[in-house]
Amino acid sequence: MKRQRLEHLNNIPSFIRLLAVIIPLLGGIIILSGGCDNSIEKIKLLNQEVDFPDQSMTDAEIIHSKHGMVKVRVTAPKINRYQSVEEPHTVFPQGLTVLFYDSTMSVESKISANYAIYHEPDELWEAKNDVVAINNEGDTLNTEYLVWRQDKEIIYTDRYVRITTKDGIIHGKGFEANQDFTDYEIKETSGTIEVEDE
Repeated sequence: MKRQRLEHLNNIPSFIRLLAVIIPLLGGIIILSGGCDNSIEKIKLLNQEVDFPDQSMTDAEIIHSKHGMVKVRVTAPKINRYQSVEEPHTVFPQGLTVLFYDSTMSVESKISANYAIYHEPDELWEAKNDVVAINNEGDTLNTEYLVWRQDKEIIYTDRYVRITTKDGIIHGKGFEANQDFTDYEIKETSGTIEVEDE
């Protein structure tokens, strides 16, 4: 009987040593399994591709000229250019102002927007959020989306537009004009225009 008690007592330290290893392992497994969702989310966030611009500029100015004459001047508080992507583009996250010049270097028209993106291969500009275009006659276009095809020198939209002229206000859905906004057509029109009596 004494021998059995001694053998039992001799096994206690090895049992305690085994517990000392198993308890931390179980605790670690419980902690890891409890935080599994968070860890997976963190890993997903780490593995997401983040698009960083190849170039970033602040208080930027871009000049477009034709035959040595300045035709367009673009200014923006910030520009992010992405060239190492499948479709190279430039983003104007804080908006832009575009001035169009005639042959005498006088401003013919102006476009401003709170956000814009330039698709380089297509020479296509998309202006969004509070887009305003003004020509040298004082006609003012307001819309939320406007496209400028630089290669064709036209601006257009398929969205709601409001044009304010000295004769009244015209509403429409859809609009197309030359980039100088001197010759334009409004689609699906409605509004009020003052007509002088003869």
